[in-house]
Amino acid sequence: MKRIESLWLPEKVDKVWMFSFELQGIASMGGLGNAVFNLSKALVKRGIEVTVIMPSHGRHLNEYYRQKLKLQPLSLVAYGARRGMDGNYYGYRLGFEKGEIEGVNLLMVKGLDYETGKLMDSWGVYDYAMEKSALMSRAIESYISHLGFEGVPSLIHINDWHSVLPGVKAKLSFEERRIVVPVMFTIHLLNKVGAPWHYASEDWAGLENYGHYVWMVSRHVLYKTRDLWDKCEGKIERFGCYEADTIASVSKNYLSSEVLPFVGSFMENKGCVTYNGTDWKVEEVVNYAISLFGESERHKVREKLYKYLNSLKSVPEDFSTGSMLWNNRRRIGINDDWTYEGLGQGPLVLFTGRIVYQKGVDILLRAFRQVVDEIHNARLIVLGIPAGDYGLLQDLIDRTSELRDNVRLILGRLDFNVYKLFHYASSVFAIPSRWEPFGISAVEAMAVGTPVVATSVGGLSESVQDVRWSTEGTGFLVDEGSIDYLARAIKDSLYLSLADENNDPGYLTAVRLLKVNDTKFWSKVRQNAIRRVDSHFRWDKVADDALSCYEKTLLMAKYRAMSYM
Repeated sequence: MKRIESLWLPEKVDKVWMFSFELQGIASMGGLGNAVFNLSKALVKRGIEVTVIMPSHGRHLNEYYRQKLKLQPLSLVAYGARRGMDGNYYGYRLGFEKGEIEGVNLLMVKGLDYETGKLMDSWGVYDYAMEKSALMSRAIESYISHLGFEGVPSLIHINDWHSVLPGVKAKLSFEERRIVVPVMFTIHLLNKVGAPWHYASEDWAGLENYGHYVWMVSRHVLYKTRDLWDKCEGKIERFGCYEADTIASVSKNYLSSEVLPFVGSFMENKGCVTYNGTDWKVEEVVNYAISLFGESERHKVREKLYKYLNSLKSVPEDFSTGSMLWNNRRRIGINDDWTYEGLGQGPLVLFTGRIVYQKGVDILLRAFRQVVDEIHNARLIVLGIPAGDYGLLQDLIDRTSELRDNVRLILGRLDFNVYKLFHYASSVFAIPSRWEPFGISAVEAMAVGTPVVATSVGGLSESVQDVRWSTEGTGFLVDEGSIDYLARAIKDSLYLSLADENNDPGYLTAVRLLKVNDTKFWSKVRQNAIRRVDSHFRWDKVADDALSCYEKTLLMAKYRAMSYM
């Protein structure tokens, strides 16, 4: 820390507070937990001390997590009463657990009485998300008030809307102590959540309504907290962008086409990009394939996996999802013991991800009907994560039943090595998202050498390079929402894969989207995919990008500090 006039400001970034609702291996619903955990680990390897601050989500009550995370309760108690919009007061008592996972420090906020615990310790990551966020703000205020100078972070990194209020509260609490801590806000997925000022205010979440400096176009301007909240129309992400010294997203396309139009295009000069990454290695997957099946060639591993379905037991954790699948099990190839009927030989299309409208799996199943009409032995396996959209799930069940001999819908947990093996053995990976900030699934597939057919949206248009336009192509990009175009790209991918695996140029005559004469073209695309991930989407590269953003954040914070002089 360096003293400037009456203010303290960090000279370098060596201690980061990472605010997040998710962390891989503890509580995670998708890409956020993966990104926060792996970026934190990569920063720790650079000698930076990282503390992830998150709700407990009840994990501290489970002995497995207590031991895994080396959790220890702190004696500090945050307590008080919040005034509701109905005029009544609602008490809260919050506690803290400190832990560690793979070198990353943890600070988990928990409830200490029934009413508070019902909210903070709810097992579902996004159960009572608004209340968890508000109570986190109350907790961090108390934690900072008992913090010594040596415990002050040199940067606050906020991840997604649920962490905005506690992150901003930390920023403002330090400013009250005349310490200017740089703040970076990363939007992994824009949700456009809003609330009236009362929610953020001193009455509820604990943000005081006082004047402080925020960046406006070309200079810092003094704003009272409520005036800024109202200017943002109560939109939490927009408010977070104003309060942060820099804003980041996970792809250039998503930042420019989605984030900036929503929060204000003038913020472009304090924007930056940090891609997500992967630690998947094709060599590790090959070694596992040999140990499990005694085979390493992709098409032979694929045949083994088709038969392995007969012994693969995968039960959905969500009761409603399980009930729907069970009641339709005869229609969709599920056995009475929750194993799956095997599939015959044929090229494989793989989809993984949450079963939500955004991911476009309903479009994929409709496109796959066209694929099967032309390539009768084509197979599709969906390794999905249920997300409570039961209308969509019923549609998928109905579409799957129409292609019972070609499609398997697997919505329970798998052994992680087997999960990777499905990627390695696939002819092509499909990700037909309607919108996608980044698309980590595509990068994971490419990491093990599987080409991708993706919609040209968000981060997918940056991670996937189209084979028609680049000699370093890694797959096909298609128009969002086009069933016919998606089907054509999948068919061409399967023909290219069949030509490669059978060394048969006859399959190349069926390819429509480009002219290919080399039967080994798809093998070259597979190598392109691996090289692209190695050069752009490894966590050490992501850490480099994050550190560049942190330096920019530190610079913007210095400008903020000078505004107080």
